[in-house]
Amino acid sequence: MRVLSLRQMLKEGRMRSKNNQCSLFPYEREEVLSIQDAMQKAGWNITAFDLPSAWSRSKGEGVKIAVIDTGVDLDHPDLVKNLLPGVNIIDPSSQPWDDNHHGTHVAGIIVAENNDIGMVGVAPSSKVMPIKVLDRYGNGSLTNVARGIRWAVDEGKADLICMSLGSPNPVQEVRKAVQYAESKGVVCFVAAGNSGMTKQIFYPAEYPETIAIGSIDENLNRSRFSNTGHNLDFMAPGNRIFSTVPDNWYAVLSGTSMAAPFATGVAALVLSYSRNNGSEIKLNTAEDYRNAFRNHTIPITDALLKDQKFYQGFGILEPKKLFEALS
Repeated sequence: MRVLSLRQMLKEGRMRSKNNQCSLFPYEREEVLSIQDAMQKAGWNITAFDLPSAWSRSKGEGVKIAVIDTGVDLDHPDLVKNLLPGVNIIDPSSQPWDDNHHGTHVAGIIVAENNDIGMVGVAPSSKVMPIKVLDRYGNGSLTNVARGIRWAVDEGKADLICMSLGSPNPVQEVRKAVQYAESKGVVCFVAAGNSGMTKQIFYPAEYPETIAIGSIDENLNRSRFSNTGHNLDFMAPGNRIFSTVPDNWYAVLSGTSMAAPFATGVAALVLSYSRNNGSEIKLNTAEDYRNAFRNHTIPITDALLKDQKFYQGFGILEPKKLFEALS
């Protein structure tokens, strides 16, 4: 495996929210690989949670997921078969191409194809519609985020929304859009933020109408960067996550931005299974997902924190336990 870039902080992703602005959270890039160097591999987020056992029941078939982010590489060979038409909210005359790399990485975690190259996503038979609301620097307006949410519901007919972005400031326009989505049965899974031990997670993850996702590392400990707060819902893998980036490349990134798409993928697996097997499980609101998932999690490893919702929400999402309960 040829390493082309050593660990570095991506300063362009630094949170710079003022008034109506939002952006990506700070995150780390560990290494970048060419497609020739990236023989298909399953990242630790796949193997540690035995996702192949869940795939025997569901691979997310029929579920449409809106990724509201920097766009997606529409030609990436690990994604192209699982992409739906999306929209560029910033410039509606243009396609939602990713000129950053963040959105492509998020999309790969959810739906990268199970083929002979690169990597495989959590829900490899689901589909992603890219909705570009952030520019090449990872910045954008909350007005465009709200527009993106409404487009996903009304035009894209999305089943789920994934957002790995945020702001420390609440904006009513975004909350109304989130509430509108939930009223239509479309729930938003949102990254909690990368500011570490805080008293509050970022918006829109802070809103009760969303599912707020924090990050764990390979040892199932809370990631040092993962935001804490009373409205934190679940934890998911966010450290050193291998996924797609533009121009047929792959990268290892860390952040709650990587945990939110994992959780969205798990939701897609369960939603698809419930639809296709006549399950009575109800999945129309954020509270429905909390109720469905909360009794089938595992605690974080850190004994000092694992019983405290402020640090880990209801625990680590565990797909295998979820499907054992559904079967």
